[in-house]
Amino acid sequence: MDYWVILVLLSSLLMGLATIVEKISLKKEHATAFSAAVTLLVTLLSLVLIPLANFQLTLQQWVILIVLSAFNAYVFLLSARVFKHGELSIASPAFSSLPILFTVMLAFFFLGEMLTLFQYVVIVAMVLAIYFLLFTKRRPGEQPSFDDKKYVPMIVLYSLLSAATTIVSKYLLDGMNPYTFLILGGIFMSVSFAVMISIRYGGIAEIFDSVKKYRLPLAANAILTLGYRVTYYIALTTAQVSLASPLRNTIYVVITVAFSVMLFSEKHIGRKLVLGIVLLALSYLLTINI
Repeated sequence: MDYWVILVLLSSLLMGLATIVEKISLKKEHATAFSAAVTLLVTLLSLVLIPLANFQLTLQQWVILIVLSAFNAYVFLLSARVFKHGELSIASPAFSSLPILFTVMLAFFFLGEMLTLFQYVVIVAMVLAIYFLLFTKRRPGEQPSFDDKKYVPMIVLYSLLSAATTIVSKYLLDGMNPYTFLILGGIFMSVSFAVMISIRYGGIAEIFDSVKKYRLPLAANAILTLGYRVTYYIALTTAQVSLASPLRNTIYVVITVAFSVMLFSEKHIGRKLVLGIVLLALSYLLTINI
């Protein structure tokens, strides 16, 4: 098994755990304040990696990274809003299926990444399995997991932006130190959130209020977030994003669905567990020919 595969699997585990902590925290906290506070803490924690970074960047790299970070901040906020109001075992598959397809297609057209026919078939099977996990027929009188009219457009927008930012991240990481990418990206994301929360909400003071009130879950989420980002960025320096992204998203779905079934008493447990096993098998098939 290649080294990057191990890093992606570790990233998936940490991202799944971070999402569980996030879902629990968002029962009390506002999505924007939570996202801004986590981003700030992740940025502060990432500063310990400065000795490993190299800040000699070209003007083009600086510009792309600043713009990318603004979009990453918005993507992070979109996910928090949907996780707050929807079932985790529905929201996480929704945030994983479409980005897989978009990422693979964009990687083909913009990065020239080519996979084998078998790998493309496995990726399509992954998306179909996640689709069946996502779209479960409701029983008569059963309430939907969240307001479809409000959140489905948000999920589609998230998927497009998530795939696009993943492709641009891969492009930058082909010529940039991953620790530099992490540190500077975090700083620019924090600035984006500061501007956002100052325009629409109570200002920067609201971020610090959130840190004071929810310091433990925020700290836990920040540590996990730093972990899953750095492992994934290191993996992307050597891996094809059209392989790393489907593998990461699929394992992430399995982890979040399993935990949501155990912790949040969500519906259709049997169906979700069976499809989770199918996704694990497909993830294995995706990696055996690497």
